[in-house]
Amino acid sequence: MTEIVVGIDDSAGARDALAFAARVATSTGASLELVNAYPFNDLPIRPASRDVHDYLQRDAQATLDRAAASVESVPVTTVPIAETSSARALHTLAESGATALVVVGSTRRGPVGRVMPGSTGERLLHGAPCPVAIVPRGYADAGPIKTVGVGYDGSDEAKAALTAAAMVARHFGASMRVIRIYDATRTGSPALMTVPGYVTTMEDFEARQREGLDEAVAAMPDELAAEAVFVPGSAGPELAAQTENVDLMVVGSRGYGPRAAVLLGSVTHTVIRKASCPVIVLPRGSHGLEDLFASATEAAAS
Repeated sequence: MTEIVVGIDDSAGARDALAFAARVATSTGASLELVNAYPFNDLPIRPASRDVHDYLQRDAQATLDRAAASVESVPVTTVPIAETSSARALHTLAESGATALVVVGSTRRGPVGRVMPGSTGERLLHGAPCPVAIVPRGYADAGPIKTVGVGYDGSDEAKAALTAAAMVARHFGASMRVIRIYDATRTGSPALMTVPGYVTTMEDFEARQREGLDEAVAAMPDELAAEAVFVPGSAGPELAAQTENVDLMVVGSRGYGPRAAVLLGSVTHTVIRKASCPVIVLPRGSHGLEDLFASATEAAAS
């Protein structure tokens, strides 16, 4: 059985993360692994320090038990870990088990209804070996997933995100918005050509971008209601603004660096700080969400 790992503490952000994770687990048949890292260095210690360790462990377990009690109809395990870094604890679990997704909430310092990863989310989003979901404040009261968005620019990472988003949308019976942000300021070099030549180049490039987006949407399975969304502007802010129109956004990692790791590029970096819906960031060159949603689809078919 695939697992969804959820970072848990006593914050409202953790409750938001658990609400999203439970929704996905209920739909896919995955189990939940709730993790609380309590601040203790589990090295050889003085006997007097054992009491401190035991107290922190009991407190962590009580927090996990309260969270587990709020989840219905989903297999749940709880894991208190002696670790000074919550991100390291989640990362270690994601590497060692059958983890298909790690879910964390937003910091309490951010605005309600917006994604704002805290220090744990920030660190986890640099090198995690599986997809990571950052959930906005206030998500615990959100409605069903009816529309799935995906950022698309024609790169290999964007194509992987498109495949993953289509799988998610099909599973939830949701529609799709395939979003291409066209930044004209990154096209051409007007100092090296005449004005008419520059304008022609701009128009041709924009037409090719639109055509590539339309082709990607046309290749979607017939049963998916997929819409092509072409938006001029700066990629990060405009893609973040598009999260107002979807219930879940899927984005890829940047196009360079080690494979099978989450890697934040400038666009994704902006999106995860301004999004108004959960954002799933896929590792570069990995199988994305296939382990989670493909197994659920196969189980349903059988």
